[in-house]
Amino acid sequence: MTSQTRSHGVTLLGPLHETLARATGWKALFFAALLGAFAGLAYAPFHLTLALAVSLIGLVWMVDGARGQQRWGRAVFARGWAFGFGHFLVSMHWTAAPFLVEPEKHAIFLWMPLILLPGGMALIWGAAMSMAGAFWSASPSRIFIFTLFFAMAEWVRGSLFGGFPWNLAGTSWMPGGAISQAASLGGVYWLTVLTLFACAAGAALVDTRDTRGLAGRFMPLLVAIFGLAGLWAWGAQRLTELPSETDVDIVLMDVGVPQAEKYINGRPNPAVLRRYLEFLRDIPARPSDVVIWPEGATGGYLLGAQQIEPVAEYLDDRTLIAGTVRYASGTQGEAWYNSLAVLTQESARTGAAGLYDKHRLVPMGELPLSRVLPFGEQISGILPGALQRMATSGFDPGVGPSLVYGDTVPPFVAMICYEALYPNIVTDAQITAGQRAEWIVVVSNDGWFGALIGPAQHYAQNRYRAIEAGLPLARVAARGTSAVVDGMGREVLRTKGLRQDIEGWRGQVGRTRLPAPLAKPLFQSRAGQALFPVTLVLLSVFGFLAWKR
Repeated sequence: MTSQTRSHGVTLLGPLHETLARATGWKALFFAALLGAFAGLAYAPFHLTLALAVSLIGLVWMVDGARGQQRWGRAVFARGWAFGFGHFLVSMHWTAAPFLVEPEKHAIFLWMPLILLPGGMALIWGAAMSMAGAFWSASPSRIFIFTLFFAMAEWVRGSLFGGFPWNLAGTSWMPGGAISQAASLGGVYWLTVLTLFACAAGAALVDTRDTRGLAGRFMPLLVAIFGLAGLWAWGAQRLTELPSETDVDIVLMDVGVPQAEKYINGRPNPAVLRRYLEFLRDIPARPSDVVIWPEGATGGYLLGAQQIEPVAEYLDDRTLIAGTVRYASGTQGEAWYNSLAVLTQESARTGAAGLYDKHRLVPMGELPLSRVLPFGEQISGILPGALQRMATSGFDPGVGPSLVYGDTVPPFVAMICYEALYPNIVTDAQITAGQRAEWIVVVSNDGWFGALIGPAQHYAQNRYRAIEAGLPLARVAARGTSAVVDGMGREVLRTKGLRQDIEGWRGQVGRTRLPAPLAKPLFQSRAGQALFPVTLVLLSVFGFLAWKR
């Protein structure tokens, strides 16, 4: 096949296929990047999965043309990389927001989120397209091959150097909707495989063969249509179940302080703690209340006497779950953790009733470069001053996933910010504890994400953890979305802003009963965990059977 071969298939699509397939040089890279950028509409807050379908069909057609060039490996890689760069740049442009909190210090590093991050992740997609190109053909088999290598690339992206599984294709479906319920069967990676295949299937309608095999061209699309219809019908039936309630009252609190005002001259702003204490004073208390504050709520050491004593005084009979930094010293020296603590009125005297230390740390934000890359210490040593500090400072990782217990709260899985992107944490925590959790608690600081699409994307992806585990989830995010969802990802409560608050702050409070856990879903079993690799094997088998050189 060459890029100059005439397209055959559905007549109306033929000219579009030829336009994309025949593009070369910078024009091809521009088209690929444009398609990747358009795919960003598939994720929150838009959830236009159709945009992902249009983009992936265009990418398949561009690989058709690249595969016919003399140096096809380079051409296929370049198109895959450009598609990824456009996609990650547009859909994750909010990653530049943390560098603008103190622009006089960090704006010089904007090239990292706007060039290094999208360009680096796009390398994975480019490599995946190159490997797919080695097995490419004009037949519908290329849909199976494309899906296989793209899905493996997404698993690598979520695992390599700690991983960054943000905006997986499976999360393009509205969480809590019918299709999203498939995550309870095989997890979000399995749903990603199904989504990639369904979105790319339409590309098989056009290829460069002669007019024979028209039925074969429709086969992938028919499989996708009937497959999605089946998943939708099953998911819609599942959603008819109404969740029951427990006797635990959840109170979500966020004072909404802008990230730039959280610290004054490098020290915690005392107004933040005062505002949280006002919330505790003004919100009517019930003995069954479990109050939740976000990640790093007060900006300081909540477990220290200066903060824990006034907090304990205002708690009464309530329990508080809050994010805080935590200091510890031992035989290995000093250690600082990004932690979550369970506090009661007695905690000023006895200490925290429960603790969890974040173990999945953000590379270059919380996790030093020396722990991310091979020879990281040597690389950090040659960096210039400010960049070296960014590469070497951070937190110490916790021991791993675990259940958190408190005298007055049901056992829960704790996840702090970035950790809530990982499907395995809830499963591993329950395996480690030898028992099932009753709910999930996510605390986050979305103030770093700015007011763009980042907070909405983060919240949507967190809701998939509830679907995969069949557990209710309570989430409090500083200057983000704070909500309670049930075990199907359906929103039970979203906090409302206060009418009177400090100027520029966006304080929010909400109260609801904690939903009860659902029956343990398939994904929490070995069979459910196996669906993703088994489906990849089936794709390779079907691709081989349909393959025609």
